[in-house]
Amino acid sequence: MFSELAKSRSFQIAVIVLPLAGIGLFALKTIGSRNQPWTVGSASEMSGADAIAKMRATLDTDRALLVDYEQKQTKLRAEVIKRRKLYQEGRIPQDQVKEAEQAFVAALNRVHEMRHSVLETDIAITEAVLGEKVERMPALPVNGFSETKDVARFNGGFKWSLREAPRLERYFTQTFGRRLPVTALGQSETHNRLGFDHRDSMDVALHPDSAEGKALMDYLRRSGVPFIAFRSSVPGASTGPHIHVGRPSGRLHHD
Repeated sequence: MFSELAKSRSFQIAVIVLPLAGIGLFALKTIGSRNQPWTVGSASEMSGADAIAKMRATLDTDRALLVDYEQKQTKLRAEVIKRRKLYQEGRIPQDQVKEAEQAFVAALNRVHEMRHSVLETDIAITEAVLGEKVERMPALPVNGFSETKDVARFNGGFKWSLREAPRLERYFTQTFGRRLPVTALGQSETHNRLGFDHRDSMDVALHPDSAEGKALMDYLRRSGVPFIAFRSSVPGASTGPHIHVGRPSGRLHHD
C-alpha cells in the first residue's frame, strides 16, 4: 500500500514541499520583530493619536507587502515542484533544483516574518486605542477582577516579570500541545513607536472568549498574575483581540 502511495503525484509533491516548509519554520524561531526606519521623530515628540495614525499607515503598507510576498511564495513553490520533476527526468542538473529550493525557503521566511509584523502591529494598535479606555476605569484592588464587553482586567498580586514567561509557555504547551502564540515579549520597536512602556509585559494572540483564551486567563488568575484581555478590535484592525500579560502599558517618559 505504501509503495502505491509513493508513486502518486500528490505524495511526491508533499515530499518536496513539506521538508522545505519545515526548514523555513525552524529558521523563523530566531526571527524577531522587524525593525523599520522611523523618521518622524521619537514617540515623545508625537501625540498618541499621531503615533497611532503613523502605525496604521505602516500596517497598511505591510499588509500590501504581505500579499505580494505570498504570491511570490506560491510561484516559487510551483517552480520547486516543476524543477524536481525535470531533474527526475534527467532534463536539468540538481543545482537548478537546489537554487529553486533556496529561493522558496527565503520566500517562506519572508512571508512568516511579515505575518508576525502585521499581527504584532495590529494587536499593539488595538491595545493603544483601548488602553486609553482602560486608564479611565476605576483602579482595582489587589486580586480584583473586572469585566466589560471590551476588556477583562485582573490586578493580580504576584510580582510578574518576563522571567516568568517560560513557566507560562510550558503550561500552555503541556495543556494544548502547541506553542503559546506570543506576538510581543517585552519592549519592541512597535511599542517604541507608539510610545508605550511594554518592557515587562507580553502579548498573546488568543481571543479571550476562546477555549484557549479562557484557560489561560484562569491559569493567570490562579497564579495571581495580572493581565488585561482585550475582546474588541478597533476600526482597521483584523486581529486585535488578545491577552496582555503584566501591568498595563503606560506611556514612555523621556528625560
